[in-house]
Amino acid sequence: QRGGPGARPCASGQFAWWSNFKIIAFCCNRGPLVGLDLKAFALVLALPVSPLEKKSKRTPASRKPASTSPGSSSQLAEFSRKVVAKGAGLAACVFVLKHNAFVSNYVTDFAEALGLYTLLGVLEDGLGAVSANVVGIQVEKSFENFFLSASLAEFWSLRWNQHVAKLLKCVVYEPLVERAWVRGEGKARQRGKPSALRRAVATAATFVASGVMHEVVFFYVAGVMTGGWWTFFSLQGLFVIIESLLRKHSVFAGLQVSRWVKVPFTLGFLLWTGEMHFFRPVRDHGVDKAVVDNLGSLLKL
Repeated sequence: QRGGPGARPCASGQFAWWSNFKIIAFCCNRGPLVGLDLKAFALVLALPVSPLEKKSKRTPASRKPASTSPGSSSQLAEFSRKVVAKGAGLAACVFVLKHNAFVSNYVTDFAEALGLYTLLGVLEDGLGAVSANVVGIQVEKSFENFFLSASLAEFWSLRWNQHVAKLLKCVVYEPLVERAWVRGEGKARQRGKPSALRRAVATAATFVASGVMHEVVFFYVAGVMTGGWWTFFSLQGLFVIIESLLRKHSVFAGLQVSRWVKVPFTLGFLLWTGEMHFFRPVRDHGVDKAVVDNLGSLLKL
């Protein structure tokens, strides 16, 4: 049932989730497929990439990861270097996980998180390089130094797996905030600034949808739904909302917390909550061992 477990999570994510969300977004005049020619449309639909957004984010400069907008040829070189680096990192993670039994689950979780990062990086950066070369389009970076995240909001919205984050944003978050599923051409995206309550509801719904789709991926990999991944991502939405309220309160109170404190706290919190709901079902159903063994055999480790 788990033939090719190393490829199964990526394949199920692409064809059971990401491609479908791109089609749904396109039908609502949203998302990465809008405005593409036929060749680019087919490529972006079939691969886990999204074209680089022309408009800059409205994110405060202090929270916006630094990036450049190179041409497709220079981006091809950049992504190719990343594939080599992350491929080496993936091999190292697989070797460590295959040949070491850690005493603490948290150490194992950390190694598996790095393995997931490098695996997705090889897949998405590698296919991003293909996209840039074949159709001459620039694609979004999927990861942006996630280990520098100083908040949960920064981690999920700016630094971790941006290909998926943007799909969730255009399919779930934006329609709820704008109160319209279909975006009208030439019309304002929304009338007036959305209330804090509406943004909170949209945030919660986005993470719940992410949890549902992650459970679908887990089912394709393990053949069972545990509810663990749905719980993990749904709770992350609640935590992001609480974090926003606390941040506003701390600003009003004049409290400024150093980034050197916030970064390890954020990553530690993610690891702690991940152990309870994300990594535990992976271990309980042998998914981690199956994936590591499969990748180890492919990499001859």
